[in-house]
Parts: sequence; structure tokens; C-alpha cells
Amino acid sequence: MAREPSVPERPPLTSEHAKTPNPADRRQFPRLPYGAWVEDELQGGLGFYLAVNLSLGGLLLRGKEAPPPVGHKVRLRLVIENETRVMSVYGEVVRRAGGAEGEFAVRFVNLDAVRREFLDDLVREVSMPVAT
Repeated sequence: MAREPSVPERPPLTSEHAKTPNPADRRQFPRLPYGAWVEDELQGGLGFYLAVNLSLGGLLLRGKEAPPPVGHKVRLRLVIENETRVMSVYGEVVRRAGGAEGEFAVRFVNLDAVRREFLDDLVREVSMPVAT
């Protein structure tokens, strides 16, 4: 009877491991759950997508139809503070998610100082605990 090779036990993770980013993880910014509707204003009309998560670098969006192709340019309308502040930001589809139908990732592009500040505020609002 053949013996299965033994697998060495992995050392426990330490705080030093947590500080060292995994080179395989390309994400520069942490993702936050973000369940808001986002409009794509470049579709020749409006395309509506549900945002799955948000970071300072981009969004994961979900739609009812097939996602746009990688490289597709979008202009997204984002809102914060109960729609008292609205901002259009440009992005580019960087991947289509394989798991869920209609999901795709958008990377923000050409952000000026005003849009960066808006995204900082949006991320701060999304990361605040919900009052009960």
C-alpha cells in the first residue's frame, strides 16, 4: 500500500505576515461592501448597475445583462450623503468576473483632486458603522 507524502505544517501567521502584502494580491486599496446603484452615462443612455464593493481604486459592479468587454470606458455617476453630493468619475472595465453573471470590475481613471476628495469622502461614508 503506497503511503501518501506528508505535507509540512504551515507556520502560524504572525502580525509581521499581516503587514507584508502578498505579491499575488494586486489590490492596492481595501475593498468595502457598497450596495448602491451606479449609473453608466456613456451607454448612449443610462445603464444601471448594482455596486458590490468599492475602493479608492475602483468598483465591482453587477448588472442584469452580460458585462461590458474589458477595456470598455465608462462614466459612472456616484452619490453620497443621501444623494446630496453627486459626482461623475471615469473608469475602464479591467476584468469580467467569472463567478457571477453580469459582474465586472472597473478601475477609476483620470481622477483630478476634486474627484479624489469625493472618493475619499465616499469611502469614509461607506466604512462608517451603521447606527442602530
